[in-house]
Amino acid sequence: MDMSEYKFTDQEIKTLIQQRDNQNNQRIRERFIAILMISQKIEVEIIAMLLGKTTKTIENWYKLYRNKGINELNSFNYKPKQAKLNFNEINQVIIWVIANNPGKVIQIKEYIKNKFNVDYTEDAIRKILRKRKLAWIKPKVIPGNPPTEELQIKTVNKYFEMKATSIPGSVFLFGDGMHLIHQTIPAYCWCDPLCPLLLETNTGRKRLNILGCYNPDTHNFIHLTGEENCNAERVIEFFEKILKEYHKAPAIKLILDNAKYFKAAIVRDWLEDHPQLTLEFLPSYSPNLNLIERLWRFIKEELVKNNYCKLYKTFRAKAFQLLNNLDKRVDDFKSLMVEKFQIIKNRAVCYF
Repeated sequence: MDMSEYKFTDQEIKTLIQQRDNQNNQRIRERFIAILMISQKIEVEIIAMLLGKTTKTIENWYKLYRNKGINELNSFNYKPKQAKLNFNEINQVIIWVIANNPGKVIQIKEYIKNKFNVDYTEDAIRKILRKRKLAWIKPKVIPGNPPTEELQIKTVNKYFEMKATSIPGSVFLFGDGMHLIHQTIPAYCWCDPLCPLLLETNTGRKRLNILGCYNPDTHNFIHLTGEENCNAERVIEFFEKILKEYHKAPAIKLILDNAKYFKAAIVRDWLEDHPQLTLEFLPSYSPNLNLIERLWRFIKEELVKNNYCKLYKTFRAKAFQLLNNLDKRVDDFKSLMVEKFQIIKNRAVCYF
């Protein structure tokens, strides 16, 4: 329909102006504005740009006016597109997703197809999931056989009670052993998806064996690191470093996991001769209660996650550089080390 051929009468324009001025609905008012602009020979492209509409919409309004008259411009019969699944059906999908934790959107798509015989695009499914506050995230790793919630809480309460009732000047440390392997570990990072990060890896299995302890009150870190295996003799050497560091402390409480080398006979004999240092063992399978596990995670992120060292001697030097200077990096990790403990309950994590 050629808009330039039609000539608007003065009465038509007067009526269109009255309708425009008396219209409270902004969407309908825009129709009258568009028709009035057409009557003034303004190009459709310009009208569309000014009103934020497509040229097709402007043309449709003009056809509506010419074919059915001014009253049709006043009607607004918009019907929203019907959702493929109703509210209750979407709830069923969300419940299934939470229960099954699918790793791929196509699995959800197949579930919807099998359950409701409805086809959704993967993008549409992602929109539904995001709208319901679900996200694609990496699961947390927890022990396969954690202690009971009651025992975890009892252990945390015991720790705070020991600190509150200890001799002034006493030191509390969290300790553990860690193996730092000369191998690159891939981790999430921001990058260009069209040119993803490619990580080189090492074929060797050389590693540094670390015995360390962390003081949550001062952020002090002590370690004994080398290629030697962690055994009872190395544990005693490590304990001697602790005593040397805290020789003025009236008592030192070292909180540990249940590694066998901490409980060896020669270690027990050595502890009898050095009563200043006593050990407090955590329940089995409860790394969530050992603060130093968070420091190990920080160290690994710095040294091996998305980081490649071709030579072991370079890797070793970087490791010692970091371990020996953690006191200069406290601001980078102290927020991880607050005395707020994870309590594992029914496959969920809460804080205590």
